Amino acid sequence: MHPILLEIGPIKLHCYGLMIAIGFLAAIFMVQRDVKKMGLDPKFVSEMGFVALILGIAGTRILYILMYPQEFSWSRPWEWFAVWQGGLVFQGAIPITFLYAYLEMKRRGIPFWKVVDSGIPSLALAQGFGRIGCFLNGCCYGYVSETLPWAVRFPPGRPVFQSQIGLTPMPDGWSHPVHPTQLYSAFLLFAICIILLILRAKWHPFPGFTMPIYLILYGMKRFTVEMFRGDLNPTDLGFGFLSNQQVFAIIMFLLGIWLFFFLRSLNRLPAPEPAPQRTNKKK
Repeated sequence: MHPILLEIGPIKLHCYGLMIAIGFLAAIFMVQRDVKKMGLDPKFVSEMGFVALILGIAGTRILYILMYPQEFSWSRPWEWFAVWQGGLVFQGAIPITFLYAYLEMKRRGIPFWKVVDSGIPSLALAQGFGRIGCFLNGCCYGYVSETLPWAVRFPPGRPVFQSQIGLTPMPDGWSHPVHPTQLYSAFLLFAICIILLILRAKWHPFPGFTMPIYLILYGMKRFTVEMFRGDLNPTDLGFGFLSNQQVFAIIMFLLGIWLFFFLRSLNRLPAPEPAPQRTNKKK
C-alpha cells in the first residue's frame, strides 16, 4: 500500500487522488468519444464534467461527515476538506451531480437520456479506479481472514488500525490479513462497465436504460461486498443487522427496478396526433 506516491518538500502526490483523477479522465475520454458519434460537440463533456466532479466530491464528503461525525471536530475544520486521505461515500454524489447534469443539459438543449447511456458505463469505470485508490490508501478494508490466500496486510499507521482489527497487530506491527474488499469492488465495477457497454451495443431497449441497470447492478455489488467489509460501517439505519451501506444498496436496487419500468413506459407512450390545420376559406 502506497498512500503517497511522490513527496517533494511540502508537496505530496496522494495515490487516492491520483486514481480519482485517472478515473475521471478515462470517463471524460469515453463520453467525448461517444457523444461525438451522436453528432454533438464533445466540448460540453469536459466543461460539465469538471463541475460535476467538484459537486460529486462535495456530496460524497458531506455524506461521509454525516455518517461518521465522530471523526471530525470543529477545532480542526481543515480536516473536513482532506478528501485526498479518503473518507468519501459515493451515494452522496448521485443526487447533486445528476440534478446538475439534467438542468445544464436542458439549458444547453442537449438530449439528456441519450447522453446518459454514454456517461453511465464511464461512471462505473471511474469508480473502479477510485476503489484502486482506496486499496493504495488502505481505507475501506475487509474483515480479518487468516486463511484466505489473497488476503492482504496493511502497514502501521493505516486506517485499519483505527478499528477493532487494529487492536491486536501482528508481531511485526502490520495488521492481520484482511479481505481486499477494495479490489473486490474495483473488479466488479469494471465488470459492470463492460456489461453496460455490451448491453448498449446489443440491446438498448430505450434511451437512458443504462441508468436503472447500473443502479440494479451497483446495488447488488455493494450489498455483497459490504458483507466482507471490516471498517465498522454504521448499522443504525439497518436496525443493527444491516449496515447503512446495505440499506442504501437495497434502495438503489429498488430504485433501479422502478426507474427501468418508468422509462420504458415513457418510451412506449404513443406520439400525440397532430392538430388539424385550419384553412381560411374566402366567402
